[in-house]
Amino acid sequence: MKKRLFLYIAILSAVTAALSACEDHRSDNMEEFQTMVYFRNGGEQSLTLFRTGEDGFYRIPVCKSGRNLSGTANAVIIPFDEAQMSMYNIQYETDYALIPSSLYTFTDENRSPLGEQTKVELSFGPEDSYKVVNVAIKTVALSALMEANPDKQYVLGMQVFADSNVSKDINLIVLKPDVEVPEVSLVTSGVEAYRYTSSSPLTQTYHNTITLNMEENLWDFNCTIAPASAEWLADFNYSNGKNYDLLPASQYILSTTTVAFKKGELDASFDIEISREGMDMLKEYAIPILITGCSKSEFVVNQKKNAYILNLRLDPDQITLTSDMVSVSCSHNGDGGGAPALVDGDVTTYWHSVYSTHNGDPVYGEYVDIALKSPLKSIVLSYCTRHNNNNGIPTHIQVYVRESETASWTMIGDEQTDEMSSASTAQWVTLSAMKADKSFKYIRMAIVEAASGDMRAQGTTSFTALGELQLFGTN
Repeated sequence: MKKRLFLYIAILSAVTAALSACEDHRSDNMEEFQTMVYFRNGGEQSLTLFRTGEDGFYRIPVCKSGRNLSGTANAVIIPFDEAQMSMYNIQYETDYALIPSSLYTFTDENRSPLGEQTKVELSFGPEDSYKVVNVAIKTVALSALMEANPDKQYVLGMQVFADSNVSKDINLIVLKPDVEVPEVSLVTSGVEAYRYTSSSPLTQTYHNTITLNMEENLWDFNCTIAPASAEWLADFNYSNGKNYDLLPASQYILSTTTVAFKKGELDASFDIEISREGMDMLKEYAIPILITGCSKSEFVVNQKKNAYILNLRLDPDQITLTSDMVSVSCSHNGDGGGAPALVDGDVTTYWHSVYSTHNGDPVYGEYVDIALKSPLKSIVLSYCTRHNNNNGIPTHIQVYVRESETASWTMIGDEQTDEMSSASTAQWVTLSAMKADKSFKYIRMAIVEAASGDMRAQGTTSFTALGELQLFGTN
């Protein structure tokens, strides 16, 4: 019997996937097969069902084929009983368990139960190339059975009998259902990073979608979404080695907190509109949006794909510095190229302060002043150390700003880091982003301490030197 079954499966393997094209042309060379009836997808078939609270439906195509395509045929589909299941297991060395008959029902196309449940009778007319057996499976009860018996593989086996002599042999189908819980999840989850500059639009809109992991949606239902709390973001930062700050609620608009799914739709979308106005420069902001619930109680939220985190940063624009914009407190005569060397784009030239009997400013030490052509409110300063000697590298820098030449200086930055004190030759060092309460046009980068000593001291030989200076900023 096994050899004969394999023979028929081989004969029928060329059956096409479309229901309307069940003809098997291999039978053209087999005159003894005038008409035959078979399961289109004979053999063992995996079947995914979803636990929705309602029955899961499956359509099993049964095809009529052979040389006499206009012939008629009658067939009967009979589910396995325990004896047949045991014989199958022995023959194919499997260990399947039958799904109890109480957990499935044969139905018509309208999903109404058939009057006869021990078999399904099919009648093929001359024009019929296929018929369909409809099965409703009680997914909730089947899922509970599987959970209670995790060591068993439950199957629904069926066999087809036909009245024609050439189709009298049995063709089998063994359905192996896997019952899954329907899940909603974000199409885009995890972190998405976006960078802005002053030339970026003031507002940006980002789109995301919640999707259902099924092939058909038969319900109207809602998912709720909400921004995550500061505590949630703190936990995320700790677990992922991040340092995000929660973007203030005043700087974004969530299009909805209730995302509605309509019957027949597998996706539903929402938008987040961001305003970069008021963002601190180079600060790593985040807006975490979470799926917080689903109105259809049988569905669950995929916890691995329930968070959408927009990571946002306002990057400064580079300000082109020219020699007429830069001045220094002092330059050593004969060593270095003075202030112009700081902005000539050549790291092999440098500015060097006086080091013979040094008398630095008691507040600012030695400093570089920048006169801006347009006002700024936030800045980042980067400098490159001298290319051939690092004995005068800055170790403590304070940054001051003012809005006019006659106004008082206001400190907006005070930096003293390991990166500064350990810098080697020709190394770029970037200071932290700094922001003032109001716009300014003048900047003073005060080097108050260097590797050679305190730049505010009087009558010493302390000094400093820099190869290049760059400025980034925004208003």
